[in-house]
Amino acid sequence: MGVLIAGGLVMQVYLAGLAVFGSPDGWAVHGMFGGSLAIPVIALACYGWFGADGKVYRRPASLLLLLYLLQLVLVGIGMETGMGWIAAVHPANAMVMLIAALDVVRRAPRAQSSRTVPPQAG
Repeated sequence: MGVLIAGGLVMQVYLAGLAVFGSPDGWAVHGMFGGSLAIPVIALACYGWFGADGKVYRRPASLLLLLYLLQLVLVGIGMETGMGWIAAVHPANAMVMLIAALDVVRRAPRAQSSRTVPPQAG
């Protein structure tokens, strides 16, 4: 899940670049794709809090969810108030989100190896 989110964040950077340097429709696509990232972010947070072996992901997944919500607030407030400097924090927050997503990826092998496999009867 962390790889999916990290890849989605990288795609968001591409879509923002496309909007800045090319297609005027790029911002709409950037917004729609960003909205769709809510699904894996929320799913990962739920797994971290309620999954049988999700405890190892709880902190970075919770942070990722909070940062995602902050993304929405930054854009919303920045656009509503006309204060571009608030919306300008949006890309910096995305970098922090990427770090949190990569922390989830880093923890994945440890979570896999910490599972105990019951011995087979034989």
